[in-house]
Amino acid sequence: MSKSRFVFGAMAICAVALALPSAARSQSYGGQGLGSALANSPMMHQGMTKAGIDDITARANKESTFKIIKDVKLGLKDADPNVRVAELNKLRDVQDPDADRVLIESLSDPDIRVKIKAVDILGYRGTNTAVVPLSQMLFLRTTEPAVRLHAVAALGRIGDAQGTLPIIQYLQGESDEQGRGTAVFALGEIGNDKATPTLIKYADEDPSPMVRRLAKEALQKIDGELPTQHSEQLAAEKKPDALTPTDQKLAKLREVDQKIQDMER
Repeated sequence: MSKSRFVFGAMAICAVALALPSAARSQSYGGQGLGSALANSPMMHQGMTKAGIDDITARANKESTFKIIKDVKLGLKDADPNVRVAELNKLRDVQDPDADRVLIESLSDPDIRVKIKAVDILGYRGTNTAVVPLSQMLFLRTTEPAVRLHAVAALGRIGDAQGTLPIIQYLQGESDEQGRGTAVFALGEIGNDKATPTLIKYADEDPSPMVRRLAKEALQKIDGELPTQHSEQLAAEKKPDALTPTDQKLAKLREVDQKIQDMER
């Protein structure tokens, strides 16, 4: 055999030998290369899920929230109050401080319907940063009586102790039965014992049977003898979903809203 043929044969054998491990590796991973097999393995997929899915979801939620708030801000420039009311409704369940700021700014809207909608949503959201501006609304001459009534109810729903004194002052100057009833109910929801002397007075002396009854119930809430609707809602939210189905939660919220609306009629 010539030297050139020997060299060629040796090179061919080496090539076959090198190809065999690669083919074997490819076959052992189902026709995929090692890199592809690892990338598609359950272990790698699980690792990527833990590391990345939460980030992706958070970014998507943030972008969605940003878009909603941006669209609402644009919509609130509309001249039609009904459009502005509809825009505020979009912020009802948007969990972002900027949504609270937009709602608080809308308290100064020139239309009463928009102001009431902003007040009600702030109460529904339990926005503590709204306690001061809502309290101030109770004593501004420009605040309509209906807006004051909704502001008192909202302060009760928020449940912040800072709202106690403003509601007491509102109550003491209120001649309307509906307004007094809403105020004593709100004081019970807040549950601050500083309201006790005032509530005792109204439970004993108010000319309205409804106000006297609500004042007595408010005292029982402060003493812990009756649960507040605010505390019942928080307790329901802490229960496992299996024990508190969504429809029951919604029914409870609707019941709370209905009671407040009944007092405002």
